Amino acid sequence: MILEKRSLQFILMIVAAAAVFMDYLDTSIVSIALPAITADLGVGSAVSAWVMTGYLLALASMLLVFGKLADRTGRYREIFITGFVLFTIASFLCGISSSIIMLILCRVFQGASAAMMVGTATMLVMLHLPEERKGLAAGMLATLGAAALAFGPGLGGVIAEYLSWHWIFFINIPVGIIGILGALFVIPKTEIVPREKKPFDYAGAFLLAATLLVFLTGLEIGNSAGWSLPVFILLAASPVLAVLFLRCEMKHVDPVLPANILKNKIVIRAAVSCLFITIVYLGSIYILPFYLTGPLGLGSALAGGIMLIPPVTMMLMGIPAGTLTNTCGCKRLCNLSALVGIAASGILAAAILLQNTILLFAGLLLLGATLGINEGPTIRRITIHCTEDTQGSAGSLTYTVMNVGSVVGIAAYSVAASLASGSPEVFTAGGIAAACIFGAFCAVLSYITSRMAKDTCLA
Repeated sequence: MILEKRSLQFILMIVAAAAVFMDYLDTSIVSIALPAITADLGVGSAVSAWVMTGYLLALASMLLVFGKLADRTGRYREIFITGFVLFTIASFLCGISSSIIMLILCRVFQGASAAMMVGTATMLVMLHLPEERKGLAAGMLATLGAAALAFGPGLGGVIAEYLSWHWIFFINIPVGIIGILGALFVIPKTEIVPREKKPFDYAGAFLLAATLLVFLTGLEIGNSAGWSLPVFILLAASPVLAVLFLRCEMKHVDPVLPANILKNKIVIRAAVSCLFITIVYLGSIYILPFYLTGPLGLGSALAGGIMLIPPVTMMLMGIPAGTLTNTCGCKRLCNLSALVGIAASGILAAAILLQNTILLFAGLLLLGATLGINEGPTIRRITIHCTEDTQGSAGSLTYTVMNVGSVVGIAAYSVAASLASGSPEVFTAGGIAAACIFGAFCAVLSYITSRMAKDTCLA
């Protein structure tokens, strides 16, 4: 059912984007509060890091499962609203947590709830908006996500200092209540068409979750505690599990990741291109503060202000890029974002080696434009090449790729900087520049895979 009234279309876009905003906010706002959580709960930083890691792992491993459930049952409205309700409850439980174990468990619950919201958010706007509004909606999802990334750390720092870390979770509650009411009001109730009953792909869901959990856990532990033998065993096990997952999907009558998506070269290549772009963006966001506060000698506050440039630029680019998909097409914009990523990484490497402030600011602006141009068009590019009955899986695939890319980017840039610096403890200017050069290589791969996705329409 397509919403006819523009006011309802706008409210739907806001509700869907609010789900993405809350997800991104709870990823970024917690990072700055971890020292306060560590001190208050009396644990080490390695343990408290799982407050973030548990959330990300639950989110990444459950996105495709809930997207599939939405496609399979047609109850995407119910799944979306239930996710909002559970996310709000989980936020309250996180806020009242009195031990690190309770907090980590509640964050896992919160991540799974976020997967219900985010996994169906794209599906909502693609099914209920007219064609000319879909690009704007994709851009709005990207823009509010960028806003959460931009202002989350600053907001978290203020709350942790002047209130307490508990309030970084409590602020979700009013937003959640408004989002739930908005969703109940604006999302149309659709008639559930009886479908042929098929066995649920429990094995596929388990293998998918296991693959992502093993892979991402290995990267997280390796990046935080060192690349030991157990870490390499985890990383070696992940491709084995991935192969088993793909074999399971090809045989099952109703797989978690539908065969017409797995076999769709346009969708898979567009997703891989997005993966490389996310690696470039998040890897750079992770590594550059080490340069600003280390070799450049800036204070944390000034460095944090400078690092607002990429997400603010991304936020400003999101809606225009999404709107341009109606005229320029998604592929051209995705290609352009990869070229901008190559330029951004190269300029940042030169700025670090030459200690040139002008080049540094130019590189940061281009870095923000890289993901700002890419995210909205990628969301639409993937969904437009999927059938209506796989929109949930298509939207979930996009956000799964972005979550995986975030973790891979941080780990890969850390390894590149460590190897080039000659030490994992202190990153030199040359090491950080080497990580940026690695990013340029990833952007090249993004461009190649985007070009290889030979789109069959304007998208």
